[in-house]
Amino acid sequence: MNSKIELPPGVELPLNLGLNDGIWCAQGALDAMKGFDSRTSLRWYTDPDNNRLRDTIAALDGVERDQIFLRNGSGPILKQVFPHIVRTEIKRSPLRMLKHLISKNGYPIVTGRFTYSKVPRKGAEEGLTLHLLPMGPDTDFKLDLNRLEALLKKQDSIVYLCNPNNPTGTVLIQKDEVRDFANRFPRSMFWIDEAYVQYIDPRDHDYVSPLVRDTPNLVVSRTFSFAYGMAGVRIGYLLGPTALVKTLNSQLTNYRIGGLQEAMAVASLNDPEHLPFVRENVRLEREKTVAFINGLDGVRATPSLANFVLCRFTDGRTGAWLKARLAERQVGIKVLDPWAHERYDEYFRLTMGVPAETDYLLAQIADVLSA
Repeated sequence: MNSKIELPPGVELPLNLGLNDGIWCAQGALDAMKGFDSRTSLRWYTDPDNNRLRDTIAALDGVERDQIFLRNGSGPILKQVFPHIVRTEIKRSPLRMLKHLISKNGYPIVTGRFTYSKVPRKGAEEGLTLHLLPMGPDTDFKLDLNRLEALLKKQDSIVYLCNPNNPTGTVLIQKDEVRDFANRFPRSMFWIDEAYVQYIDPRDHDYVSPLVRDTPNLVVSRTFSFAYGMAGVRIGYLLGPTALVKTLNSQLTNYRIGGLQEAMAVASLNDPEHLPFVRENVRLEREKTVAFINGLDGVRATPSLANFVLCRFTDGRTGAWLKARLAERQVGIKVLDPWAHERYDEYFRLTMGVPAETDYLLAQIADVLSA
């Protein structure tokens, strides 16, 4: 570590700056823990179906209780549900099955070039055909919906879109556009990953989740790990057709979400002050980060609506190079790993922390880049 740079008060090494996606835990969640402060508090099983939590989610997201699938984190949901949808849709049609047997093109995956990489990576590992929609600085990391429409006119597909997108922080598609695509292409499935949507005020962006109630070819995924700051609690959920949720539940045992987890999640959802607090503080740190990075030579930051900022070198340096230099100072950032034929060498992603952490991170980056 560079001994000439001092840590701000209350900040300790090592720092996973740019890695932790949730910083502030909802006060309601912390208050809920106080109800489990005796030696007998946890001796009872919770409702095996977690109906209290599902009813709370249903009321907020505008869906029915039976359209909510709960698991310990959104990662396991992706791992379970994505292959299930692909297999099910392939089996619906003899032509799809034949295409799958010949070329693994029975029901391809369509997503953006910049996305949550586990989805296309897993699809590639299973040999599925991938269609990556172009995204980059030349498109302001936006999605060309005309290209998406052209692909769906040629073949039914499963469309996976993070919204806002990880790692770009940009909104890729609007609610009305999702409704339009789902109605016009009923034999395609649309997966909208709203893992980071709570960082956007719903008055500024219409959430997609209420469409699930009446749209049989749409699923929406959410998590408590990020805006609610509870990655350590491990709760994710999927909103989807009742028949799909029933099938998914039949593949697992009950009691997946424990009583303490459920109480913390319900209290978080009912905490009226938490999300406005998080949105405002993340906005301030995000704007500070973008302005600082764009003031440096040879590096640019992309405007974001989430709690992270995608940056890229324009002078030949790489994200891996910066990550290695910062690691020497016990500071960690995220780089985009290559997969298949995709390379993201010039990119790195910074996640917003508390103000002292952001200041320290930016100071370290400036020091490294000026060396």
